[in-house]
Amino acid sequence: MTWTSARPWVSTLARLLLGVVWIWAALSKLHDPLTFTQTVRAYDATPEWLSKAIGYGLPVLELCLGLALIVGVAVRIAAAVSAALFAVFLIGIIQAAVRGIKLTCGCFGGGGTTNGSTSYTVEILRDLGLLIVAVFLVIYSVTRFSVEEFLTRHDHVEMPSAKRMRNPDARRRYEAAVAARQQESRARARYLDGSIVLVVALITLIGIGVQAGRAKINNVQDTAHATASQGVVFGKPAAATVDVYEDFGCPICKQFESTVATKLDQQVRRNLAQVRFHPISILDRGSPNQYSTRSANAALCVSNSSVDDYVTYHNLLYAGSFQPTEGTAGPSDAQLTSLANKAGVGKSSTTALSTCISNGTYEPLVKAFTEKASENGVNGTPTVFVNGTKVSATAASLFAAIAKANVGHTPTPSVTPSPSTSAAPSSSPAPSSPAPTPSKSTTNKR
Repeated sequence: MTWTSARPWVSTLARLLLGVVWIWAALSKLHDPLTFTQTVRAYDATPEWLSKAIGYGLPVLELCLGLALIVGVAVRIAAAVSAALFAVFLIGIIQAAVRGIKLTCGCFGGGGTTNGSTSYTVEILRDLGLLIVAVFLVIYSVTRFSVEEFLTRHDHVEMPSAKRMRNPDARRRYEAAVAARQQESRARARYLDGSIVLVVALITLIGIGVQAGRAKINNVQDTAHATASQGVVFGKPAAATVDVYEDFGCPICKQFESTVATKLDQQVRRNLAQVRFHPISILDRGSPNQYSTRSANAALCVSNSSVDDYVTYHNLLYAGSFQPTEGTAGPSDAQLTSLANKAGVGKSSTTALSTCISNGTYEPLVKAFTEKASENGVNGTPTVFVNGTKVSATAASLFAAIAKANVGHTPTPSVTPSPSTSAAPSSSPAPSSPAPTPSKSTTNKR
């Protein structure tokens, strides 16, 4: 078998490979447009409008490309678009690696920020290999078992006998018929390709609208002491407003809280700072039972009792060994309820608290917190702002910023008692390690 005869079969394998890859990638992302859009934002490489366009539209485009390649229509155009997309993906992954952003690519669902170890070698080699396959298909787009082959086969002009071909007039008529059929075929191919491009563009635009609607968070309800815009506000207005974005499944958040919780509580009581807690869920992508969302929901259920109860419960979620190892199943709803009962929070309405936790009453609010944080460029936890300016998530940086904000300010201390963590459910003491320095990957790089 010569290369000329084998080439269409190799191109067929390339076409089917790309088609399967695109359909797999699309189906893994179409079901959750909100999460995929947050994954796009985690690359910190596109403006908000483009992040949403990619998050909502890319899976639809991928599905259209996959179907076109599987069926075998507009093969060269689909391969060219595929090559362009793989080149863009490579640039996105490489820039994330160079900038030290820790994330999983989200190429086949999931994705986004991670606190675990990362290596982009596999993703880079994979996309580079697929780019080479796509370029090959652009150059050699003639394949077998395709709509294009079917149309070409029906353009065949029967060759006259050898005797007739020796007649100059007969030969000219045959060559003219072949040329006419080829011209018709090219015109039909251009019409078909143009129509398909137009249809794919329209489907993608419609898909963006549909996915945008599906990404809307419904049934968001505020708690008695928490709102989607402000979070859980702890303390009176002060010279320093501290916004803390955290995930209760995040181990670095636990380290951070162990170094700041006591002193930050004192500074709130002294009216040196007001803290706005934003419990978000970005680590559910690696959690078998969505612990990040469920624990945040439980804390918000507790906040209905009082802000002090929220702070107490918040501290207990990080205390001892209650927090699960990242990537493993977290405590059940019953354990989250038991933790609140042991802490003595929400004791006036135990049944209501248990129902709130088990029903996931405030899970839409957690989603709203997470989406708002993502829109504001928060792609990792812990992320801390003081008076709107991002500071390093360390005790030294936080308290230096609070002190700076209070220069020339006269506080009016509160006399309410401080929350306690004495009812921690584990005998393991809370960590007392030095202030952690989160890797660059755990915070936004704006």
